[in-house]
Amino acid sequence: MEQRKQARIARLGMAASVATALGASICCIGPIVAVMFGMTSLAALSKYEPLRPIFGAATAVLLGVAFYATYRNPAAKCAPGSLCETQGVDRMQKINRVALWTATVVALIVFTFPTWSAWVLR
Repeated sequence: MEQRKQARIARLGMAASVATALGASICCIGPIVAVMFGMTSLAALSKYEPLRPIFGAATAVLLGVAFYATYRNPAAKCAPGSLCETQGVDRMQKINRVALWTATVVALIVFTFPTWSAWVLR
């Protein structure tokens, strides 16, 4: 049961990190996507620019929690009938780590979008 709780906390941390990174970049990505689809009235999303540092800090904190939950030493035993018991602790840790690093890369790309978007969208 403890393994499921740890996995759930790690997944929740990863999902929340990506969500806050998307929130941090909505001021920049939102208007560009809206213009690409011909919806120029959605350019009002740029008013969320002042919230970008808050979302960035929340992203960093949540990624830190997810890394802690994923890389800390797990309990040695698995609960009977759990996914950990059938698949093995190493396999579950590997899946969680791949998902965490994927979420981290997505969060970094989305959060740093305003910096490198000028080079790409010229």
